[in-house]
Amino acid sequence: MIKDVIIHIMQDEIEPPMPPESAPRKGDVLFRGDLPDWHNNACLSGTSQGDPVAYVEGYRRGAEILVRFVNDNGRDQDFLVYPILFLYRHHLELAMKRIIRRLPRLLYRELTSNETGQLRQHSLTGLWQALKPMVASIYKAVDWPDAKSEDIAGADDYVRQLSAIDPDSESFRYPFGKSGKANMPEGLIRLNIRHFAVTISRLVQYIDDIDTATSVVGEWQDDMEADGAP
Repeated sequence: MIKDVIIHIMQDEIEPPMPPESAPRKGDVLFRGDLPDWHNNACLSGTSQGDPVAYVEGYRRGAEILVRFVNDNGRDQDFLVYPILFLYRHHLELAMKRIIRRLPRLLYRELTSNETGQLRQHSLTGLWQALKPMVASIYKAVDWPDAKSEDIAGADDYVRQLSAIDPDSESFRYPFGKSGKANMPEGLIRLNIRHFAVTISRLVQYIDDIDTATSVVGEWQDDMEADGAP
């Protein structure tokens, strides 16, 4: 087969592909933080778990930077659409998981087996269904007005649409599933990246506001405990 391809190239006078211009070398150190261009040094958390805030925030910012690049330059949209979709989706997944992990302390109860199970999965539907019944209690705990039913319905619809395309965090990362079938649905031919970013930011902001509020309350609780409050 390879021989036939070579003969075809020679007969048609097609310029053959060039060999790799660069290659890795044994001994190269990938992870360094001791270089003089300090503005390129990223600060990772000093713990083995990493910084949860940086993870959640980083995926959202990465998506927004790529969206701005496409919108400002009008190119590479066919390639960048996949990381953009994944970064937004993964941000939402991490943010919802972070909220759920805080709930035992915020609401003074243990997580159910279903809630704990969702933390080990990648389903936005499962995470939202676990979180949604607690939204009213979260609003009360952070001293917000009652949650609006139209906000909940909107989040329901957004999560449904995302999950219909990518139910388990695979579709935006891999072209084919484990069965060999294409991950993206046949009917989704074009996607306006600007419109998607503007629209999905409503769900992102909604979840982020809840995430931030539960974080602030957690800090208040830490301060009260440090001061010896009951």
